[in-house]
Amino acid sequence: MLCPLLKIQRHLLIGTSHLQFAQITANKTYTSTANGQTQRGQTHSASTQKEIDHHANLSANWWNLNGPMQSLHKLNELRVPFIRDGIVARGNVDAALVNTTKVLQNQSILEVGCGGGILTEALARLSANVTGVDLGEDVIKTAREHLENHSTDLKNNVNYKIEPIEVHAKTNLNHYDAVVCSEVLEHIDDKAGFLTHCVQTLKPGGSIFITTMNKTIPLWIGGIFLAEYVFGIAPKNTHHWEKLATPLDVQRILSALNCQTVLTNGFTYDVIRRRWRWINSNIMCYAIQAVKTE
Repeated sequence: MLCPLLKIQRHLLIGTSHLQFAQITANKTYTSTANGQTQRGQTHSASTQKEIDHHANLSANWWNLNGPMQSLHKLNELRVPFIRDGIVARGNVDAALVNTTKVLQNQSILEVGCGGGILTEALARLSANVTGVDLGEDVIKTAREHLENHSTDLKNNVNYKIEPIEVHAKTNLNHYDAVVCSEVLEHIDDKAGFLTHCVQTLKPGGSIFITTMNKTIPLWIGGIFLAEYVFGIAPKNTHHWEKLATPLDVQRILSALNCQTVLTNGFTYDVIRRRWRWINSNIMCYAIQAVKTE
């Protein structure tokens, strides 16, 4: 049994870890709605438009490594190798490229809810061809400007679109080798519908990669109550308990979509070292890789 002091330290670690994760997800969401549109002059639902406006206000600091998106930049240290190694493990890459920076050459990847392109560019640096879709016109503008002004060497590997996944899926059935939904799912009302459209764009044998927040009491305490209503690290009403999903919830949806889960890892933010790390528990955050079987 833990002594009282260790119990306090443990709960502080959990709470602070979720404050960091709440800061990330408050800065990046993708909401799928039945009436959401992206073309100029067309309208979204009120809740979706609120999310778009929120992220538009953050777009100017998206690529500031020491700004409000700092933790999201740091998360690349975990999620990029997770995606890279997951694709390699399926045997879909040239063996001669495995230990090179061109390991994902000729791999076509879709990032749903790409925001300002932090993960999109990182995957492109491994020579993948990456399409990033998002509902936010301002964040896509930021992503395109960064690509044009700071990452010109990636211009042939990246394509950004202001487009909801349900629209994108209609013209990209069975198209991508991998689909990525990172820090997105906890903002989706209809998770089954959203993931259905994501999987529709995936080739049979391709992988879908998801990172998100678990539906646990420690998460609610640290990531929602403390982060949003006590410390103000994330705006109020950014996260809602009813929108969170457990790994089992997500796996059941994926299974119904003929996707077999091959890997589930838990991760958290190390407050002392200021870095993300894998842990042997899903209590806080988790990453899933599932393969489309047909």
